[in-house]
Amino acid sequence: MAYATVSDLEAWLAPEPAPENAARLLERASTAIDRALYGLAYDRDDPEVLEVLSRACVRQVHWLIDRDDETGAQDDLQSMSTGQRSFTRRTVGQAAGSSPRLAQSAADVLKVSGLFHGFVWTWG
Repeated sequence: MAYATVSDLEAWLAPEPAPENAARLLERASTAIDRALYGLAYDRDDPEVLEVLSRACVRQVHWLIDRDDETGAQDDLQSMSTGQRSFTRRTVGQAAGSSPRLAQSAADVLKVSGLFHGFVWTWG
């Protein structure tokens, strides 16, 4: 279940509308947050925790929209051009596949809340 609703996302993105795939993006964002918080103990029924998770979720979706790579297919790209198409993939030893899976803005919301005692994982 997603930590935020389409209405939450619309409020964050205003005046821009939520994309048609908003529900799917919210699910993906919630999974990224779960991954970042994996192993940490927190009360999922606490209204304050739920509010922080919702705020982090909409920021994660905003990042996914800006990145225009919902599936993570471009995670191993170091550079990319359009026009005559030029791609450069990271090789082993150059952080292949280690681009951020959690947006810095989402991680910041989680970190500064003081509700999650431990380390919030980010990559990149």
